[in-house]
Amino acid sequence: MRRQKEKIKTSLKFLKNIFLALVAGIAFYLGIAALFSFLPTHPPQQNCQPKHEIFIASNGIHLDIILPVDQVEPDLIQKLEVLPGTLFIAFGWGDKEFYIKTPEWSDLTIPVAFRALFLKSQTAMHVTYLPYSFQSGKKIHLCAIQLEKLNSYIENSFTKNERGNFQKMDFEGYSRYDEFYDAKGYFSLFRTCNVWVNIALKEIGIKTSVWSPFDFGVLYHIKTEQ
Repeated sequence: MRRQKEKIKTSLKFLKNIFLALVAGIAFYLGIAALFSFLPTHPPQQNCQPKHEIFIASNGIHLDIILPVDQVEPDLIQKLEVLPGTLFIAFGWGDKEFYIKTPEWSDLTIPVAFRALFLKSQTAMHVTYLPYSFQSGKKIHLCAIQLEKLNSYIENSFTKNERGNFQKMDFEGYSRYDEFYDAKGYFSLFRTCNVWVNIALKEIGIKTSVWSPFDFGVLYHIKTEQ
């Protein structure tokens, strides 16, 4: 009986230590994320005329890069199934299973959230065709070379087959206005959908956070007018 009590006591102590370590790990992650979210990058001054505009928009958690359809490179357009009447195209990168199983936040389950947060998982590109003028989110003005780099960054995020075409997923999407493609890279706590957008802004020389797994860190550094 005494040995059994000691075993139970030891097991409870072990579980307590596991719980405390998990809480400490989460607190450390959130602290580092907050710190680096508010630390800005220092991109070089652009010696070009910013004649183009794009948008960075959030649904409250996830960021998308949104371009007017006439500012998407023809080579990228040809690889997509752009709907007639499209005025803007939204691009989002993220966890494949999360995209498929969570069309609405009410559909989120603990197993899906756990795998997305704590396991290295496959990714997808979510492409949405907007048949209306988009003026929400944060507006960023770009010059031609920046826009070209952004198009290249987006295109290179798609997985391509041997013919160089994008690999469309066997998933209908959330509506008739969107579709999903296989993407490069893996989703993790350290490379989230918002990190993908953050890296894009670094690539094109826009001030952003040093590293931000959350949307607020990226949005915080974008001025209302660039």
